[in-house]
Amino acid sequence: MPDPHARLILVRHGQSEANATNRFTGWSNPPLTEQGREEAAILARRLMDAGVLPDRVFCSKLQRSADTARIMLATMARGDVPLVCNLALNERDYGGLTGMNKAEAVERFGAEQVHRWRRSYVERPPEGESLRDTAARVLAYYVNTVLPQVMQGGNTLIVAHGNSLRALVMALDGLNEEGIEKFSLSTGTAVVYELTESTAFCGREVLSRKKETA
Repeated sequence: MPDPHARLILVRHGQSEANATNRFTGWSNPPLTEQGREEAAILARRLMDAGVLPDRVFCSKLQRSADTARIMLATMARGDVPLVCNLALNERDYGGLTGMNKAEAVERFGAEQVHRWRRSYVERPPEGESLRDTAARVLAYYVNTVLPQVMQGGNTLIVAHGNSLRALVMALDGLNEEGIEKFSLSTGTAVVYELTESTAFCGREVLSRKKETA
């Protein structure tokens, strides 16, 4: 099979301090944990082993996303690659749930309601965004800004968040509302899409972060 015209690599940032304490993070801005920094470096090495080096990188405006991107570029010795940060790729805004421990939220609102807030496509948490709201800004940015650069060829890396990437994967994979409710992406994990010159997908692979042993 011939080499693809282009690759699109979607990466969820490494573990943040809020992830480590099981809190709704949203637009709050916690740093990466040491584990999160390690996840970013390990994933960068896995992409290098697969021969996938980025020619351009997009990330959100949040620290955990930008730091993951910078760690990956440094690990790959690709410090000269352009890094573009835009709030359109920010995590879903969890509104009144932001900073709340998820177990505490279940005690307060009930497991079924919290599950709907977290996984549903249309339901908004108090004063926050639904996944549909998130998709509106993510997809507009992808179509207008990212996709034209993807189709120039080479490898385009997007480092973002669990829900902003769920919104993008839903569109790219053609998932319905039920399908996207079941989809999740762990921290430090990549989805690699291969594209033809017509923008059709000709391959898809998930690379999960994996502990390296000496």
